[in-house]
Amino acid sequence: MKFLKILIILVLVPLLFASCELRSIPALIKGNKMRVKGITLEYSRTITLTDDQKTDTFIIEANSGNIELKGGQSYDLEVKIWEKYENDVTLSIINGKLVGKTASGKPYAIASIKGIIPTDTSLDIETGAGNISINDADGKVLEVDSGAGNMTFENCNFKTMDFSTGAGNINVTNIMTDIIEMNSGAGNILVKSVTAIEIDCNTGVGNIDVFNSTAEKADCNSGIGNISVSESHFDRHEFDTGIGKVNYKDNGKSVEL
Repeated sequence: MKFLKILIILVLVPLLFASCELRSIPALIKGNKMRVKGITLEYSRTITLTDDQKTDTFIIEANSGNIELKGGQSYDLEVKIWEKYENDVTLSIINGKLVGKTASGKPYAIASIKGIIPTDTSLDIETGAGNISINDADGKVLEVDSGAGNMTFENCNFKTMDFSTGAGNINVTNIMTDIIEMNSGAGNILVKSVTAIEIDCNTGVGNIDVFNSTAEKADCNSGIGNISVSESHFDRHEFDTGIGKVNYKDNGKSVEL
């Protein structure tokens, strides 16, 4: 058994580092400047965007930086950007996508996004690195893909939800959905007060904790880490860990695994 655990570590760790490698993050911050595609961006500022348009999906593609969004009546965003020259960047929301262009033709970078998006709007977010927080939002689809960073989702109702981070913790609280899938290369996953048809949690290295949640089917997998499930009920479940312990209590009663 000891040999088997060592073998698992030897196989898992190289795969983990490969999965946590930031997928070609194009921006590097150095001091008070940022470098993108060989161009040094010397200036940063915050752009305010307001828009009453209604779209099915809001799409964000960011270099790096934190993203913090809440549901509301209309778009009201503060976007921090880096640019080569002062006032070089123009940002707008076009057909549900955050789009930027520069007067000089030089690259720019989105550093952070904070604000309000309309309710009943799907979200598609892809970022190189940064923490992501989504609160009080709803729609058909919520999809978030980050090279590295923590993710927090609270009081959200989407039909399907799919989160992936190369390295970082994932926390979901008070969620109603049909299908929710969470993947972290290295990080803990916390699931609290989630009602779903299917719950799928996967982490290469990290613990998985599920509390006060229900689903027809639940799958939790950790390469190296413990899995703890309490005050929850699933019609079908599969909990696996390469190295770690599994503790499952169905509505407070211990379950033999």
